[in-house]
Amino acid sequence: LKCIETRRSIRNFNSKEVNNDIIEEIVNAAAYAPSWKNSQVTRYYAIKDAKVKEAIIEAMPDFNKPSCKSAPVIIVSSVVKFRSGYTRDGGFDSAKCDGWQMYDCGLSNMIFLLKAKELGLGTVILGIFDEAKVTEIVGIPDTEEIVSVIPIGYYDEDVAMPKRKFADTILKVIE
Repeated sequence: LKCIETRRSIRNFNSKEVNNDIIEEIVNAAAYAPSWKNSQVTRYYAIKDAKVKEAIIEAMPDFNKPSCKSAPVIIVSSVVKFRSGYTRDGGFDSAKCDGWQMYDCGLSNMIFLLKAKELGLGTVILGIFDEAKVTEIVGIPDTEEIVSVIPIGYYDEDVAMPKRKFADTILKVIE
């Protein structure tokens, strides 16, 4: 619970390397996320190559570039299309249709963020970027769709908690 209460979006990272074993540990934790009919549609791409990172940064709006520039690793999360929320014959099981794939990826990403926090790393989820460019740069297949870009790294300064809405505002009990 403490990890949930203390996790913040970190936008400034130090230069300490994030080794591949740590990234794998985080992704393995995220693999425990629940998903539609255990479809496990989330995929992660860890970008460490300087030239590839620079190309991704160029596909970001100006306000997202600094977070990516300072991060030693940029994670791109995607989903396998046409699985989550679908029946075996290609129809939908839910009125949410393919919206379930985003939900499933969000669950996986949240566990990814919390495991990173537990291991002393900071993260921020970025949802605004040139999706077509990032897809091409990273080499994401047509069978997948990008959901988010997550800069990740070690950081030196904690971020203050923004005001939160708690149960008195967001909960309605119907008895």
